[in-house]
Amino acid sequence: MKNEKLEVKNLVFNYGMKNILNGISFDVPKGEFIAIVGKSGAGKSTLLRCLNLLNKPNSGEINISGENIINFNKKKLKMIRREIAFIFQDYNVLDNLYTVENVLTPYLVKKSIAGLFLGYTKEEYEEGVGYLKQVGLEEEAFKKSKYLSGGQKQRVAIAKALAQDPKLLLADEPVSSLDEKNTTLIMDTFKKLNEQNGITVLINLHDVNLAKKYSTRILGLKDGKVLFYKDSDKVTKDEFDELYN
Repeated sequence: MKNEKLEVKNLVFNYGMKNILNGISFDVPKGEFIAIVGKSGAGKSTLLRCLNLLNKPNSGEINISGENIINFNKKKLKMIRREIAFIFQDYNVLDNLYTVENVLTPYLVKKSIAGLFLGYTKEEYEEGVGYLKQVGLEEEAFKKSKYLSGGQKQRVAIAKALAQDPKLLLADEPVSSLDEKNTTLIMDTFKKLNEQNGITVLINLHDVNLAKKYSTRILGLKDGKVLFYKDSDKVTKDEFDELYN
């Protein structure tokens, strides 16, 4: 990802006969924090899943550093996915692993068969604890993940994403099931990683107040189309009303 700019052009995704995304276009410069908002069923989750090709678009372009990743072969797609971290709503944390081992799972793709049998090195464990420190969970490193709270598991998921060394972080409704305290912790963590690590963030949110508080720009999706895409402080109440009516 040379200049790391993301450009989406005329993106279309159909599920069977149903049109989910209908000609989506927008661009994201490096280091932006983009909140994607809209009613349930507007296409928010589908859009994020298209951006790393978990869902294959029917047509359009997803350009990263000027290259359309939709046309990538398996080898090139595997390489680009290492730079695109995806955080799911349901944490995607394995309960029976130690917290630090959950964080280090992205390292497995780089290991040889012999390396997989040998497990993680001391240096790798130290790196894993370092990622946990960035999200305030270093003291939980050697606790089984099943004993963590929902908010802690979501921070583990963020630490695991950091272990990929991503340039782009996609998060699908990561705070929808959390209380106010944990929501603030998670959103503050995303903002810190965006500002201090220079990671570009695209995040689906159901709460427009969170979108206005944390993002630099807001993308409003309605019925699979972009209703607005503008600086967060420029989005009006009338535009939000139109989005949700």
